[in-house]
Amino acid sequence: MVCVMYLAIALLVLSAIVNGIAAGPFLIVMMLISRDSTVMGKYRNGKLAATMGWTATAIMCVAGAYGIG
Repeated sequence: MVCVMYLAIALLVLSAIVNGIAAGPFLIVMMLISRDSTVMGKYRNGKLAATMGWTATAIMCVAGAYGIG
Protein backbone atom coordinates (compact mmCIF):
# COMPACT_ATOMS: atom_id res chain seq x y z
CA MET A 1 0.00 0.00 0.00
CA VAL A 2 2.83 2.41 0.83
CA CYS A 3 4.49 1.68 -2.52
CA VAL A 4 1.28 2.57 -4.39
CA MET A 5 0.95 5.87 -2.50
CA TYR A 6 4.58 6.74 -3.26
CA LEU A 7 4.00 5.98 -6.96
CA ALA A 8 0.91 8.20 -7.03
CA ILE A 9 2.81 11.12 -5.51
CA ALA A 10 5.74 10.58 -7.88
CA LEU A 11 3.35 10.65 -10.84
CA LEU A 12 1.78 13.89 -9.57
CA VAL A 13 5.22 15.49 -9.33
CA LEU A 14 6.12 14.27 -12.81
CA SER A 15 2.85 15.66 -14.16
CA ALA A 16 3.58 19.07 -12.60
CA ILE A 17 7.07 19.12 -14.14
CA VAL A 18 5.73 18.26 -17.61
CA ASN A 19 3.03 20.90 -17.24
CA GLY A 20 5.62 23.52 -16.28
CA ILE A 21 7.80 22.66 -19.27
CA ALA A 22 4.85 22.77 -21.69
CA ALA A 23 3.49 26.05 -20.31
CA GLY A 24 6.41 28.19 -21.53
CA PRO A 25 5.95 27.75 -25.29
CA PHE A 26 2.18 28.01 -24.94
CA LEU A 27 2.51 31.32 -23.09
CA ILE A 28 4.85 32.69 -25.78
CA VAL A 29 2.30 31.91 -28.50
CA MET A 30 -0.51 33.33 -26.38
CA MET A 31 1.39 36.58 -25.78
CA LEU A 32 2.15 36.99 -29.49
CA ILE A 33 -1.49 36.45 -30.42
CA SER A 34 -2.82 38.77 -27.69
CA ARG A 35 -0.64 41.63 -28.95
CA ASP A 36 -1.71 41.29 -32.60
CA SER A 37 -4.38 43.84 -33.48
CA THR A 38 -5.48 41.96 -36.62
CA VAL A 39 -6.44 38.95 -34.49
CA MET A 40 -7.66 40.64 -31.30
CA GLY A 41 -8.97 43.94 -32.70
CA LYS A 42 -9.81 46.41 -29.95
CA TYR A 43 -9.25 43.73 -27.27
CA ARG A 44 -5.48 43.43 -27.78
CA ASN A 45 -3.15 43.75 -24.80
CA GLY A 46 -2.03 47.15 -23.63
CA LYS A 47 1.44 48.00 -22.37
CA LEU A 48 0.81 47.01 -18.75
CA ALA A 49 -0.82 43.69 -19.62
CA ALA A 50 1.96 42.95 -22.13
CA THR A 51 4.67 43.73 -19.57
CA MET A 52 3.04 41.58 -16.91
CA GLY A 53 2.38 38.79 -19.41
CA TRP A 54 5.95 38.70 -20.74
CA THR A 55 7.27 38.76 -17.17
CA ALA A 56 5.11 35.76 -16.26
CA THR A 57 6.16 34.04 -19.49
CA ALA A 58 9.84 34.56 -18.70
CA ILE A 59 9.38 33.21 -15.18
CA MET A 60 7.56 30.13 -16.50
CA CYS A 61 10.24 29.50 -19.15
CA VAL A 62 13.00 29.73 -16.55
CA ALA A 63 11.07 27.45 -14.20
CA GLY A 64 10.51 24.98 -17.05
CA ALA A 65 14.20 25.02 -17.92
CA TYR A 66 14.99 24.45 -14.26
CA GLY A 67 12.60 21.50 -14.27
CA ILE A 68 14.45 19.93 -17.19
CA GLY A 69 17.87 20.22 -15.54
